[in-house]
Amino acid sequence: MATAFFMIAVPALATGMKYQADPRRTPEQQDKQRKRAFYIGGPVLFAALLGASLLRHGPASPILFMYSTVLIALPIAIAPVRSRLIKQSIAQQHDPGTKMKLDRLTAVWLYSFLSVVLLAVVAVMTATTYNK
Repeated sequence: MATAFFMIAVPALATGMKYQADPRRTPEQQDKQRKRAFYIGGPVLFAALLGASLLRHGPASPILFMYSTVLIALPIAIAPVRSRLIKQSIAQQHDPGTKMKLDRLTAVWLYSFLSVVLLAVVAVMTATTYNK
């Protein structure tokens, strides 16, 4: 369910972004190629990571818990500052020499939200006893 949430939420966050067209390909071709790579490559990568993690001995539940938490927390963290990130990305496209830099509010939100999620995961993982 976490993978499905992530696969639906991330493309939804990118709606409204208009990138400059590559003269060799039409925008429709670019969109199809990006979507195909995301929807095929994403689950394959996630499955490979989970498969590699599950090969080790021990319970899988901590790994699955961390995996689910990360996949759910990232889109939720980006959603409130999405418009700011889109504006910065589009501005960078118009002037490719500039580096994309987060404004103070965006940086504080992302760092604080993800830090709280990380602390919550650590607290839950240390409070839960496994193999007992």
